[in-house]
Amino acid sequence: MSAESIRNEITRLRTTEATLRRESAKHEADLGKARAAASQKRKSASIAGSSSTAQMHLRSAGQEDKKAAAASEKLAAASDKLARNAADQTSKQRSLAAAEKSEREAVNRAVKREADKQRREQVAADRTAEQRRRTEKSHAREVARLSQTTVRHIYVREPEPEKLRVLYLTASPELVSPLRTDAEVNNVLVALRGAKHRELIELHLRPAARPQDLMDGINDLRPHVVHFSGHGGGRGLLFDNASLDAPEGTEVSFDLLARLLGATDTPPKLIVLNACETLDGADLLLEVAPVVVAMLDSVGDMAAGVFATQFYAAIASAQSVGAALRQAKAMMAAALLDDANLPQHVARADVDVDKLVMVRLSEA
Repeated sequence: MSAESIRNEITRLRTTEATLRRESAKHEADLGKARAAASQKRKSASIAGSSSTAQMHLRSAGQEDKKAAAASEKLAAASDKLARNAADQTSKQRSLAAAEKSEREAVNRAVKREADKQRREQVAADRTAEQRRRTEKSHAREVARLSQTTVRHIYVREPEPEKLRVLYLTASPELVSPLRTDAEVNNVLVALRGAKHRELIELHLRPAARPQDLMDGINDLRPHVVHFSGHGGGRGLLFDNASLDAPEGTEVSFDLLARLLGATDTPPKLIVLNACETLDGADLLLEVAPVVVAMLDSVGDMAAGVFATQFYAAIASAQSVGAALRQAKAMMAAALLDDANLPQHVARADVDVDKLVMVRLSEA
């Protein structure tokens, strides 16, 4: 059974529990009322002026006793149902935890397969590029040798435009509310596969990212864009410790994040913080990158996913950063999300985001 089906069962059980509690409270009130009435009737019988009046009160007391017995039986039955309901809820909660874990593991496996595929493709592309460079050098030497005695017109293909490299970090430590960053990444990858200039953008994923993964990614990739999806706040970001048996968050302040991002000879051109309340640290990060996109306030999973998917789809279509941001916010509004105005940008005084195009096409 899927996690969603189990959640529906739990909701039904909770509704039933509320009904049973109301019934139990009513039966308990009826029991107390009947017992009090029986006691009062017996007291009246004890002080009655005649035996006939006393007998009348005692008969009434007996009727109230019957009412009390009936209410007690109903209360006991309701209590039994509540106990079974509680046991069912406990069982369903265990089933839900197992189903959610299974679904997370399935998504993680898919993300890992995609990351492994990207790494293999990158290795193959690097080998091809190296072979092409060796061939071009050999060709150039041969042209130089032949040009000493004979003039030959050789066509040399223009170099291909540099691909946009995106270092995509995600973190959702178990000690805090889990985020659907895996689904967000999957939607972004699907959008990139369908983009007009998909061959000009490389997305390198680092799930369960630690601060060390950020540094390794900067050293290995020299990324043009550094993206973080996860938990944020007024003071910084929450990275992962990547532990399998003791997962917990590693808080990185915006000041330290700026130092980490700036510790390179080739700092990124764009930083994207797809996390709650990250606009507070954007000004600090402008010391590292000319443009920072961040969230004004708390942002939900769905809004964060819609934002990232449309933003990178637009970037991969050679739209400017400003246009990509407007597209993302428009799609959030189209999805009737209250978070549509949360994505904001800050830029250095000499940068116009409406002219900043991250994917450069070859000259015609």
